[in-house]
Amino acid sequence: MSRLIRNTVLLLALLVLAALAIMPPSEKLRRGKDLAGGATLVYAVEVDATESASNVLSATIEVLKRRVNPTGALDISMVAQGDNRIEISMPLPSENVRALRAAFEAALAATGTRAIPPSELERVMRLGAAERVAELAKLADGSAPRLEMLRAAALRYDEAQQARAAFREAQRAEADAAVQDRLLDIAAQAELAYEAARDGALASAVNPDELRRALELPDTLRMIADREAGTAVTIGSPRDRAIARLIETHPEAADGIAAAVTAYERYEAERSGLDDPADLIRLLKGAGVLTFRIAPQPGQLPEEARLRAELHERGPRAARSTDARWYQLDNVEAWYDNVQELRALQADPVGFFASRRYIVEERDGLYYMLLYDAPGLRLTDAEGSWRVTQSFQQADQFGRPGIAFRMDTRGATLLAELTGSNVNRSMAVLLDDRVYTAPNLISEIGAQGQITGVFTPEDIQYITQTLQAGSLAAKLSAEPISRSVTGPELGADNLRRGLLAGGYAFVAIAVFMVLYYFTCGAVAIGALVTNALLLLALMAVGRASFTMPGIAGVILTFGMAVDANVLIYERIREELIAGQTLKASVRLGFQRAMSAIIDGNITTLVVALALYWTGTTEIKGFAVVLAIGIITTLFSALVVTRILLTWLTEGLKLKKMSMLPLAIPALGRALEPRIDWIGLRHVFYAISGGLIILSAAVMVRQGAEMFDNEFRGGTAVTVRFKSEGGADGGPLTLTRQQVEQRVRERAQKEPAGSELARLLTADVIAVNPQADQITSNVFTIKTVATDADAVSAAMIEAFADVVDARPPIAIGDIRTAPLTQAALGDSVGEPSIRDDVAAFRGGVAVVARGLEPPPTLEEIETRLEQMGAQPDHAGSLTRTHRMVILEGDPGAVRSFARVAFDPQLSFFDDEARWRTDVAEAEAALVSDALERGSTLAGVQNFSPAIARTFVAQAAVSVILSVVGILIYVWVRFGSMRYSVAAVVADVHDAFIAVGLVAVAEIVYEKAPGFASLIGLQPFKIDLAMVAAILTVLGYSLNDKIVVMDRIRENRGKLAYASRDVVNLSLNQTFSRTVITGTTTLFSCLMLYILAGESIRGFAYAIFIGVIVGTYSSIAIAAPMVWSKAAPPSKPISRGGEPKAADGAAALATT
Repeated sequence: MSRLIRNTVLLLALLVLAALAIMPPSEKLRRGKDLAGGATLVYAVEVDATESASNVLSATIEVLKRRVNPTGALDISMVAQGDNRIEISMPLPSENVRALRAAFEAALAATGTRAIPPSELERVMRLGAAERVAELAKLADGSAPRLEMLRAAALRYDEAQQARAAFREAQRAEADAAVQDRLLDIAAQAELAYEAARDGALASAVNPDELRRALELPDTLRMIADREAGTAVTIGSPRDRAIARLIETHPEAADGIAAAVTAYERYEAERSGLDDPADLIRLLKGAGVLTFRIAPQPGQLPEEARLRAELHERGPRAARSTDARWYQLDNVEAWYDNVQELRALQADPVGFFASRRYIVEERDGLYYMLLYDAPGLRLTDAEGSWRVTQSFQQADQFGRPGIAFRMDTRGATLLAELTGSNVNRSMAVLLDDRVYTAPNLISEIGAQGQITGVFTPEDIQYITQTLQAGSLAAKLSAEPISRSVTGPELGADNLRRGLLAGGYAFVAIAVFMVLYYFTCGAVAIGALVTNALLLLALMAVGRASFTMPGIAGVILTFGMAVDANVLIYERIREELIAGQTLKASVRLGFQRAMSAIIDGNITTLVVALALYWTGTTEIKGFAVVLAIGIITTLFSALVVTRILLTWLTEGLKLKKMSMLPLAIPALGRALEPRIDWIGLRHVFYAISGGLIILSAAVMVRQGAEMFDNEFRGGTAVTVRFKSEGGADGGPLTLTRQQVEQRVRERAQKEPAGSELARLLTADVIAVNPQADQITSNVFTIKTVATDADAVSAAMIEAFADVVDARPPIAIGDIRTAPLTQAALGDSVGEPSIRDDVAAFRGGVAVVARGLEPPPTLEEIETRLEQMGAQPDHAGSLTRTHRMVILEGDPGAVRSFARVAFDPQLSFFDDEARWRTDVAEAEAALVSDALERGSTLAGVQNFSPAIARTFVAQAAVSVILSVVGILIYVWVRFGSMRYSVAAVVADVHDAFIAVGLVAVAEIVYEKAPGFASLIGLQPFKIDLAMVAAILTVLGYSLNDKIVVMDRIRENRGKLAYASRDVVNLSLNQTFSRTVITGTTTLFSCLMLYILAGESIRGFAYAIFIGVIVGTYSSIAIAAPMVWSKAAPPSKPISRGGEPKAADGAAALATT
């Protein structure tokens, strides 16, 4: 008894820990993108034939993680997919995160209510005198000193305008050169006076952008040495120090700054991803470009003073000479090691770095190093094709950690040329044009070199991986070859339906078990609850995400978990019928059921591992849940159920326990028939042959149409109709036929053979339809056309009148101009516009006038952001930009200029390429963003290349599963006969299940009324369906293992399984087969009916598979185990011992 109490206490403690692990569920149980909304991008990676694919992919992933998610705080997963692709997934922000983001933005805006945006001040300055006086008073916000500063700036503005006008008049009058020079000098002085007055007024309050930049700095504390005190001290994080400087500069705004900081910390604590997929694409764009550059020393460059001045005035890109450029330091904290050095850096950044032989300047809180950009002083892609072949940690000559690397043949030659002539100079190592380290070259470096410096273990790991990854820009595809975006609304609907299906499945199974097994049924439900709790806890602790297939895995676990209890209870029932006491029956029931339970679950685990090894993120979610479910099922069945039953028999001294078959003996006899199954084998073979022929015929008929876009390539768009306008006041709905008609009509407008003409054969699927199964407010349209942008635009056009419209905005005139001057007006030919755009010099100004109807500034920015996320405008994500209102106000913009700067291509670098790649691209972005209308709820796109990869993954997963099952069954049962029987029967089940998937599509086309009545859809073979088929393999095998385990037990020491042994075993396990099939079918039925279209095909395949798998256990696997060569054996009793009777008598008495 003490042992039972000890085990119970341990179990209760485990359950308490499990409950704590999932509390609160909204935070601890992570949702995948198909439940929370999210994006998945697949990028191709170029892997050279001489490289190790696994090494390249792992190094690439680590470098991308460092760029996209340096702190590891975001839920952004990056996994290798095959040998040459990387899959990157991120959730979209939940409603709670969006609310916290809005609260932060409001708090940030509140700090800036007294701040004046430069563009707003310039707009006010251009107003007439009377109107300007009123606007200046508004900008002053009740502050008399600020009003005085604004009035002074207005006076200086008028003086500058007058001076400019006087100079232009002198030019027109062709006045003397001396007069023009004098007037030009006056105008210049007036312009400088205005800029000084303007900057003073702008600096009188906290700039929200400056506060935002401070909040985005790292928030990690650092411990460094204090050489004077001889101790180690902890210094504040870069964020804390930046916030402190802002409060010191603006003490009157301290409360507002503190409120913004608190709001940001709350938002940061809850966010698990970036706010938009566009942010992810932008961060990945051009990631991982590795270069080496020599650093000039102070005083070496004659242009040093000019370049420093231009950096402050014009920014790092515009300030350059023919052979040098400014490059940003990645992390300034890497350049000091003690308190004294930190103080020196803060007091005099220029002097601090000059003492280390670097030319560094600080601008807007960022530090820039001047490096050479000329042949012979750099190693970049411009010098030819080269790469690092190996990098590793190696101590330097002083015993400090260093980084050694080896180059390929071409790289060794180029690096030797670069370093041989620059010994004892600093060589910077840059990634994506950011300086990570600039160690001193102690000797010429050829095939192998070493980077020295002061590095943390993390620095060494990252730089090593960076060097080994090489130039990732040449390896990572410029654009994702596949993208899938699920809106938060669709995700929330999937979650709601998934939970509903799970709840009903649990209730159905619970009711059935209690009605059939009475007290034991209640015990099984207790074990099932424990199973579910432990599964959720392991998911939470492992930070695994639930996906819709994952929820299906949980529901399937409910059905299959009960199977273990059924095996135990049926064994207990047999022992009770044989006359054993309840206590002995429980002991023997567990003992004799254990091998079947373990074998069945391990074979299913083989399938889960195969799915995880080869699946996509969502399928891996299912595989993880299935694998964890197997583990928790074994624990709950063999431990929890045992403890509960032991309490009943030993704690409560229960002597009798009834079940429905014991209470109604006729039912018990019906569930253990006396059928000669082997004698029926020819009938079964005929039935199976017919089903196989039917399956093969429909597969041939359907051909490639059986496969979804994942296996063929193509595009799937999801259209959601207006939220109001339906007959009952709810969402607007259409029937599937109406949607198909619109799609066909749009396709018929295209020339035959064109990409969009392929919409004629598009599949239309109602998402979560009404009772008639054809009416809905959300539809998915799947086509083999691969141009996602063209398909999206065509569908928006086809459904423009029924989706929530975002009306197009007409543009009267749009033009572009290079930004070559500090003032916007000087670049666009309108001198009165004095907005400072020095930071964008070398970029482009897109001027749009005559907007009709005039939108708000927020709407323009939202449209531009959303359009920038589209594939045809992805290049805009790498550009910095700003909006300037030219006419109107933020509530109604009539004209504006969008200024943008591309860090990879300046007007001063290559004017011709700049015009096509930057100017025209930005103009197209503005035009499309304003003149295009509505957007779609979701878009998925699969290129033919990614489709081929998915085909290979599916094939590998099936082969791995079959081989794994074959080997395990062979080893476990010690006979190839058992293995072959199990695999042949499993393949039989999978083949028929696939065939019936094809039948569903034919029925959907030929008998839509009947299909709608039973919920059939044109199911396709996709990765989720492959997961379902493999699950069928696992479930079916579990069923066969139970039968074969009983055959092995009844066979005893006989060499072969005789006809009597097989028949007896099938009859004995018949009740278990019926009960387990019933509970699993309950789960599948709940999934099929309630979980929605996103998982209905999955549920359909498993539903069919359960039926076919149960049938094949009796009709295919068992007859294959039977051997005609077996010598006549004595009949087998229920206990497995031979009886002295003939076979017929034994069969008759079983």
